[in-house]
Amino acid sequence: MVAYSNNGLFIAGTDTEVGKTFVSAILLRILRRQGINATYFKPVATGCPAGRGLLPEDLAFVQDLAGVELSEPHHCPIRYEKPLAPMAAAELEGRPVSVEEIIRAFDALRKGSPFLIVEGVGGVMVPLGKDYLLIDLMEQFGLPCLVVARPSLGTINHTLLSIRALQNKSITVLGFVTNGKKDPTDEAAATSPSLISRFSGIPFLGHIPIFRPEAEPIDAFIESKAPFLYDFIGAFAACP
Repeated sequence: MVAYSNNGLFIAGTDTEVGKTFVSAILLRILRRQGINATYFKPVATGCPAGRGLLPEDLAFVQDLAGVELSEPHHCPIRYEKPLAPMAAAELEGRPVSVEEIIRAFDALRKGSPFLIVEGVGGVMVPLGKDYLLIDLMEQFGLPCLVVARPSLGTINHTLLSIRALQNKSITVLGFVTNGKKDPTDEAAATSPSLISRFSGIPFLGHIPIFRPEAEPIDAFIESKAPFLYDFIGAFAACP
């Protein structure tokens, strides 16, 4: 197995809007409930409201759900107003993505926190700059990753391609989850995870359904709907 740092975890997605932020927030909440002073890092965010000082919605969501204080410059150093891929937003707004600035913020957070949850932007092959993709940044971070995928038809292709790309970069994939609305009668949703595991060799941890805060508190939701995340993050964060 390729050596990797175990004081952080990268949450990678097969696409945009697959639930990376929600999974990041849940894992961060679990870690902090276990007494680990973990924090969150989003290297790049797009679609940030200009009227709120480019405060990323992902940052605000994680802060509220995980119960942790986060600030834009430290926890999300590169922010754009346009809701586009980072390189497209950067070109339109005239501010190239600074990998150096990202690495400085990442290193500073790692020095002050025993565990870091890092969330990607879009899928792993999203361009950040000329000849530089998100997966290249992941390689520089040296963290293992958890892949978040859709439960619906088409996820086999998206997930296997994402996992293969990560493996080709020697990035350790610890497992994958599906997240979001799942029709119990959908045969694709029922059969896809086992096929993905069979062809990738990566374990399927489980499915995380839609969270409805009016129905139950977040801790009750995790314990009843996604208890496998306790086992996963507990075992990983406890590794020497």
